Amino acid sequence: MSGLGQHPPSEPSLRLRTERLVLAPLEAPAIQALLDGDLDELRRLTGFDFPTPLHPPPLTEAVLPLVRDRLRADPASLGWWTWLTVDAATGTVTGAIGFGGPPDAEGAVMIGYATYPGAASHGFATEATRALLHWALAQPGVTRVCASIPPENAAARRVAEKVGMQVAGTVWEEEIDEVLLYDIRP
Repeated sequence: MSGLGQHPPSEPSLRLRTERLVLAPLEAPAIQALLDGDLDELRRLTGFDFPTPLHPPPLTEAVLPLVRDRLRADPASLGWWTWLTVDAATGTVTGAIGFGGPPDAEGAVMIGYATYPGAASHGFATEATRALLHWALAQPGVTRVCASIPPENAAARRVAEKVGMQVAGTVWEEEIDEVLLYDIRP
């Protein structure tokens, strides 16, 4: 079990555990290593193994440079960005989950999740989403957690529904068109 029993010096104290997963926020230096394709550095910084060949989890590559820059500017916002989802039995990263930043003026945060292809269809996204929803809804000022999901993305819709989110309406997103807006409140 690589990394789960031995914590690297840079490991954040913020970690969540579920029945099968460890969720750990991805810090700016680790994001840089991931973007650089530096597997050894990424393993050193996180204490986890990653699927090879190394690449960011699906749907995260375009946002990771922004997340890195936001974390460099405000390290205290660590929990409001990208988290790794890690199989606790193997210490291997299964994907990523996270928010689009700290709560907005109305107390809403937007959540998203992605699973590496080899880890799909094992319920990891549902388990991680449930844990991160509970964490977010327990944070001061958070009034709701939202997810925008294209209607044709049945797998993502199933995850949202399994964790208790409901369709609250639709929103328009650039490059995607109209998507379903799911939400959950405390």
